Parts: sequence; structure tokens; C-alpha cells
Amino acid sequence: MGFMLTHRSIEANLEKSRSEVLQAHLYILNNTDEVIPYIDAHKAIVKANNPRQLEKWILMQHNITFMPSFKDEVLKDSTASETLTRLATRLKFDVNSCTGYEVNNCIFYTKSMDEKSTVQNFGITLEAESMQFSTSKDTNLVVG
Repeated sequence: MGFMLTHRSIEANLEKSRSEVLQAHLYILNNTDEVIPYIDAHKAIVKANNPRQLEKWILMQHNITFMPSFKDEVLKDSTASETLTRLATRLKFDVNSCTGYEVNNCIFYTKSMDEKSTVQNFGITLEAESMQFSTSKDTNLVVG
């Protein structure tokens, strides 16, 4: 007898600020293998145009200017995949956000929802890495 996994997400439709959506979109782009060559090429251009700038400045400038450049490059490329085209052109500010997930009749909530509950499932975490700089004044440092 085989094992059957059933799941569903518990969603809420949220409207996020422009900066939150752009930050999330940049995170997705930085973690999509198909986009990495575009990122590397753009960083090289930013660095070549600003050879005296520090790496932190190069990365910040790249983050600010990458999305419009990426969109232009993808739209010029007739061989670009559907994934690249969607990532370059379909940015939406209405975000489906999961407040929980049900797997085989066990419900797991986000931390904020979990804290409101009388039954909690602490200990379930997700580690992620991102290319972000924090300032020396940052007192809320996060490893990863």
C-alpha cells in the first residue's frame, strides 16, 4: 500500500506595499537558476560602469536597476522561456499569503497565527539565504 500525501494551503489575499513586493520579487529572481546569468551580466555592467565603487554600492545599485534591465533583456530575447517572461513582466501587488498549511490532516500555521492559537507547533522553521547588507547600526541581525 502506497503513502498518499494530501495538502492544502490556508490563504488570505493581502495587498502589500510596492517596496515589499519589489523586495520579494528580487528575492525570487536571485533564487531562480534561469535568471542567474542575467544577474551576473547586470552586476558586471554596473561594476564596469563604476569601477571605483565598493562592492556594497555595486550590489545596492544592481538591486535598484536590475528589474527594468532584466525586463528589457527578456523582452528582446525571442527564445526566452515562459518562466523568464512571466518573471520579467507579471509583477502583481495583490499577494496570496499563507497563514497555514494542512498536510495529511495536520495543520501548520505561520508564527503569527500560531501565537494566537492554544495549540502550537513550534520548532518548524525555514532557513534562507539572501544577498543583503546590514548597516553597522543594525541591532536586529539575522544569520542566513
